[in-house]
Amino acid sequence: MTDSISPPRCACTCCAADQDQPRDPARRSMLGGALALSALAIPGVALAQATPVRKPEVGDKLAFMLGDRKDQEVKPDDVKVGAEPVLAYPLAPDGKVLLAKANLLTVVRLAPDQLKPASAKNAADGIVAFSSLCTHYGCPITTLHPDKTKIVCNCHGSIFDATDRGAVAQGPATRRLAMLPLAMKDGAIVVAGKFDGPLGPPTS
Repeated sequence: MTDSISPPRCACTCCAADQDQPRDPARRSMLGGALALSALAIPGVALAQATPVRKPEVGDKLAFMLGDRKDQEVKPDDVKVGAEPVLAYPLAPDGKVLLAKANLLTVVRLAPDQLKPASAKNAADGIVAFSSLCTHYGCPITTLHPDKTKIVCNCHGSIFDATDRGAVAQGPATRRLAMLPLAMKDGAIVVAGKFDGPLGPPTS
């Protein structure tokens, strides 16, 4: 009789935790979606390395990252209260989409009276934008929390409060998301300032 040999296990903490859990098809599907979005962002990184792409600037608009309207402008009516986040890139005045992983945005809309002052001052009619890079491991933030006021990283479950400047509501992330100030101008969503904090996971 031949002894069975188990495949080697990853030694990292997050993978070890996953390996010890039952195989949940729904969770696997959710993680697969997050990984697919990560892969979609990779071409932007390669492009940015070959041809440097600037960061968002005042006056830029927003463009859809995915879907039938990919690279087209995100209009105010496209972002609805209680709807899943819109993933977007900055759209320069000359029509160029500023495609780079560091520029990927998670955009949601809240009722204005839900916003705390720190978020309200950077919102456009309840629409707020955050760096999509989770501050734990850099996965894209793609999901709205069931309470409709927070956004969730599906890789390891970090939750961020969209009403309070992207504050961490649940780890493993320990640092809030960077917020990108927005405003309304002539009926369009426009960038109104620079990111208000560092992007992605701490580097040290």
